[in-house]
Amino acid sequence: MKSKNFKINDDDNSKLFDKLAVEWWDENGSFKALHSFNFLRLKYIKEKIKPKSFDKLKILDIGCGGGILCEPMCRLGASVTGIDTNSKAIDIAKEHALQNKLKIDYRNIDLDDIEAEKFDLITCMEVLEHTNDINRIISKSKNLLKKNGIFIGSTINKTISSYILAIFFAERIFQIVPKGTHNWKKLINPNFLKKKFILNRYYNFELCGVYYNPLRNSWRFCESSNINYMFCASQS
Repeated sequence: MKSKNFKINDDDNSKLFDKLAVEWWDENGSFKALHSFNFLRLKYIKEKIKPKSFDKLKILDIGCGGGILCEPMCRLGASVTGIDTNSKAIDIAKEHALQNKLKIDYRNIDLDDIEAEKFDLITCMEVLEHTNDINRIISKSKNLLKKNGIFIGSTINKTISSYILAIFFAERIFQIVPKGTHNWKKLINPNFLKKKFILNRYYNFELCGVYYNPLRNSWRFCESSNINYMFCASQS
């Protein structure tokens, strides 16, 4: 039986993202940092899917928003499905893909609504820290992956540093993202996240720290996962 309470994003964030939907493709707007992050996200994904390439890879992007990640993966040859519970974001994503003549399967649904489909790769970028049920996303995703499938995501660590930089400075001082985007209580310690994946029978879990420079609006990989980090979980 499906849980009626399960949503990719909680209600508070849904209201916020409703207001921001028109800005998804404004590279100087509220999603400016996500646009600049895309290069690093794609580089990380390319490394983790080796020896495969994007060509003909079947990908599910959870919490796709306006399609910022879906579009470049589609251009690289993947068959992409993007899901989001925010209908306005999905409308924006569909319109932008149509304008750019890209064939992407966008759906305004919860993860639980997907049945009898299998994917080579599931991506979940900047989503887990907004949800009320991390374990359910991990568990459901496991059932949607093909044998040897991969789950790749990114999120924010729960540390004093992340509160100072990702919330206080990013939201209140630099206004890189709108105030209220992140709730420190929902940020995720990587060891906690690793345990969740292992309990759901993902046998390999790797993470990599990423650093954001707000003055240059640029991202780079780093050794520390004290604030932002990317991760890859696989079944083999």
